[in-house]
Amino acid sequence: MEQPQTTELVSVVAAPEDSSNLDSPPSETVVSEKQDVKPERVPVPDIRWRRSMTLPDYKKTFLVRVDYDLRASLYVSAPTKRKILEVLKKIGGERLTATSYVDNILRHHLEMFRDEINCIHQEQNYHNIV
Repeated sequence: MEQPQTTELVSVVAAPEDSSNLDSPPSETVVSEKQDVKPERVPVPDIRWRRSMTLPDYKKTFLVRVDYDLRASLYVSAPTKRKILEVLKKIGGERLTATSYVDNILRHHLEMFRDEINCIHQEQNYHNIV
């Protein structure tokens, strides 16, 4: 069993000002009290900051057509769809589809955040399935 640590808290309270002496700074009263504080857990370092993040060439990474043998439906909000179609209209070229663009973005996201995704999964699923 962990022993609570004692921490001294200091608070500074300003004394009421004397209106006859406004040029001098207000006096301060220091109040000190001791409290028992339990030690906190040390947070796990953020994985994202451990690796250097380099930005990919946007055109080569996201604006590449992908051909599919198998497809699955995935829904996005109407405003997001409008933004995606606007991006494609402006910089996507003739052959790039919204499906290819979104697939490239999601694939890149999953690659970039693989460690974080796996870490979250391990935190939430600490019991073995079998």
